[in-house]
Amino acid sequence: MAEIVWKGIVWKAAYGQMSVKELLTILKGFGPMETVRFEKPGSFRGELSLSLSPEGTKEVTLYSLEVIGSRRQGHGRDALAFLRSIFRGVIHVEDAEYGDSREVGKSRFFWIKMLNEGLIDSLNADMEVDAFLNSEQGEKSEKITSNAGDQNFSNHEC
Repeated sequence: MAEIVWKGIVWKAAYGQMSVKELLTILKGFGPMETVRFEKPGSFRGELSLSLSPEGTKEVTLYSLEVIGSRRQGHGRDALAFLRSIFRGVIHVEDAEYGDSREVGKSRFFWIKMLNEGLIDSLNADMEVDAFLNSEQGEKSEKITSNAGDQNFSNHEC
């Protein structure tokens, strides 16, 4: 399986085989939409897909992000800022997990904070809508969509 280092991150196909040329074409936003795994050694790793919108902008769909190391505070934010800087496009988060899967509640709040801070552009998360609404005091918006009833949420203080 081909593996390349591009922009200080190790990239490889998430499924199947890809050549170095195919990986670079996808990472530059000119190939077909493919899912790739990435790791910045000692910092973070995850999985995303990249495509080119009809308008010609890059669209990143992030499926997972994990910060590596014992001191994780603030590094997830740094990882997203780094990904945004190298792709210079729209970042969608699709049912993404962040860090330790035992901390599901923290993961949700992390992604909501990143949306409110503008580090991601949209969030499609599988959340328990009633529990989420009861725990938050906010207004409805169209940025966060829940797979549980397709209701929209945003403007939450985290």
